[in-house]
Amino acid sequence: MKYRTQEQFESICENMSNGNWTDAAKECAKSGFYANDLKMAYENDPDSCPITDMWDFAELVEMAAKYR
Repeated sequence: MKYRTQEQFESICENMSNGNWTDAAKECAKSGFYANDLKMAYENDPDSCPITDMWDFAELVEMAAKYR
């Protein structure tokens, strides 16, 4: 399995934007995204993610920590 791919990041963002926060957090943990990885993926291609509030990402990281 590849870790921290742009496709995985986009899937996480899609889950978040659809309100599927639990799925996003599980995928975040499974694919190895930590806070800095999410930040770098977003900065790499900000148009790939409809989530723009960094506090949403902070919440996601907290949720993902429970699944690690």
